[in-house]
Amino acid sequence: MDGVRTAKFMLTAGPVEASDRTLRALSQQVYYHYDPQFQEIFAETTRMLQEVFQTKQDVIIMQGEALLGLEAAAACCFQPGDKVLNLVSGVFGHEYAWYIRMYGAEPIEIRVPYNEVIDPADVEKALKANPDIKFLAVVHSETPSGTLNPVKEICTVAKEYGVITIIDAVSSMGGVDIRPDEWGFDICVVGPQKCLSSTPGLALISVSDEAWEVMRKHDPPVRYSYLSMLDWKEIYLETGRFPYTIFTSEVVALHEALKQILEEGLENVWKRHATAARVCRAGIRGMGLEIWPARDEICTPCVTAIKTPEGIDDAVLREHMYKRYGVLISGGFKDLMGKLFRIGHMGKTADPMYVIVALSALEKSLKDLGYPVKLGSGVAAALEAF
Repeated sequence: MDGVRTAKFMLTAGPVEASDRTLRALSQQVYYHYDPQFQEIFAETTRMLQEVFQTKQDVIIMQGEALLGLEAAAACCFQPGDKVLNLVSGVFGHEYAWYIRMYGAEPIEIRVPYNEVIDPADVEKALKANPDIKFLAVVHSETPSGTLNPVKEICTVAKEYGVITIIDAVSSMGGVDIRPDEWGFDICVVGPQKCLSSTPGLALISVSDEAWEVMRKHDPPVRYSYLSMLDWKEIYLETGRFPYTIFTSEVVALHEALKQILEEGLENVWKRHATAARVCRAGIRGMGLEIWPARDEICTPCVTAIKTPEGIDDAVLREHMYKRYGVLISGGFKDLMGKLFRIGHMGKTADPMYVIVALSALEKSLKDLGYPVKLGSGVAAALEAF
């Protein structure tokens, strides 16, 4: 690599492209975290997150990639012997069992094929059969497989049984209507590098009063640790001090990204994501390829997962798109490697014209590699859907 970026268009499963305004914010001089101006930015960023999350719950900004928030939820809540209902409809749901076991709890699993989603009726059956379940963990948008779990219905059931809910909304927040307070979310973890179109490096988390109480009763409570959510509650939210040095430039970038979302309006942002997803699926089918999820109703608006066509090596296809046409997309992840590839449409790239560029490069690359695709078929179908 010569240091020159080959990708002119990045439609990956995240991180995604940031806007010019966000990049300019990121390029400012680095702030001291107790600079009064930065403290104002941090407080305003927290307030804007509550608007984007549509919550009155506390929201904290942990300083590390979103995975930090997911592990922190396990570390701060789970104790040896606790039972956790872990819902597995994809790679990330499967992997959360690592944290459940790591912190001494016992996972009870509901598993479906990775092109399907969890049925809330099965959640109710599991809770009835195991009345000592204390927690439920679910991934909202499984970006590796392009599916969207019905978290509203799942969490409504869980709250009827008094279960604390942990929701991985890392990729979905900002791309679809999510209502933590109404739907019964106790801990909701979000990544800024997906539909919020900012940079990776922060974990954005809403926390209910019930979840805070569980953390305080943890034996012992997790405090004075990088994984401590209580430190953010008791040090920052209650005293205005920071537990440690803040990733100030990442916060400044997020602040600008959130301003743009609220200026556009949440409903407009959701509609833009939905339109981009619909256009992408139409284009894929127009060129004769298959969508990975079992049906459109369960497709996430964040990314379109496409079955790798017969006779095509997805890694070769993606490399050709990147080097020949400057379009970067994502492959399959872990168990799904080679079985599918993914076109992301999140944040800035949740725009039909970005999607049409990706479809054009995909169509031409397939043709270049000898796959029998009619040039223009996918793009025409996408434009028709648009």
